[in-house]
Amino acid sequence: MSLAKSPTGVSARSLLQFKDMKVLGISGSPIKNGNVDLLIQQVLKGTGSKGGKTEIIYLDKLKISSCRSCGKNPEPKFCIIKDDMEKVYAKLKSSDVLVLGSPIYFDTVSAQMKLFLDRCNCLTPLVKKKNRYSFKSRLKKKRKGIIILVAGEKQRFDCALIPLLGFFKWANVKYVDKILYAHSFFEKGKVTEDKKIMQRAFELGRKLI
Repeated sequence: MSLAKSPTGVSARSLLQFKDMKVLGISGSPIKNGNVDLLIQQVLKGTGSKGGKTEIIYLDKLKISSCRSCGKNPEPKFCIIKDDMEKVYAKLKSSDVLVLGSPIYFDTVSAQMKLFLDRCNCLTPLVKKKNRYSFKSRLKKKRKGIIILVAGEKQRFDCALIPLLGFFKWANVKYVDKILYAHSFFEKGKVTEDKKIMQRAFELGRKLI
C-alpha cells in the first residue's frame, strides 16, 4: 500500500519522522534580525517546511561565564559553573540538527560565539580509569550541522571556520555544509534583498532534514 504524499512530495510517514527532529539555531551575533540572524531563520524555515521543530538561541541574551579550565568531570552535570549554559547544554543534547551562525570580527567568530565554544569543552571531558586517561564523549547521538558566517567583503572566513569545525568534531556533529556571506553594505538585515543567498539558505535547511 502506497503512502499518501504532501504537496511537497514528502510521504506522510516521513513527515511524522521529521516532526520528531529538533533543529537548533545558535546565533553568535549581538544584532537581532541582523544578517546572521536572518540567514539562520531562513535555514530553519527550510527545515520547518519539512516538519522539523525549530528553535534559535541568542547567545548575546544569555549570561555565560568564561571557561575556567578546571579540568574536572562534573558528571552528571555538564559544567561546574551555574549559569545560562545549563539551558544550552540541555538543548544541545536533545537536538538532531545544529545551525551555528556568527559575524566575523577581526577575522574570527564573535566573543559571544567564542564563549559558547569554550564552555563546550566539557562535552568531551578527560577521564581517568585504571591510571589511564582518555576522552569521553557525552553527546552520543550523531547530529548534523551547518555553519553560517557573515563578513565584510575584505574580511577572511578561514580563521573563523577552524574553531567551528573543531567544535563539530568535539561535539559529535557531522558537518554538512556552510554559508559564507561577504557583503559591502552596512544596513541592518539587507541580506534579505539577496534572493539567491536567501533561497540557498532555505534549500540548505531542507537538505539538513
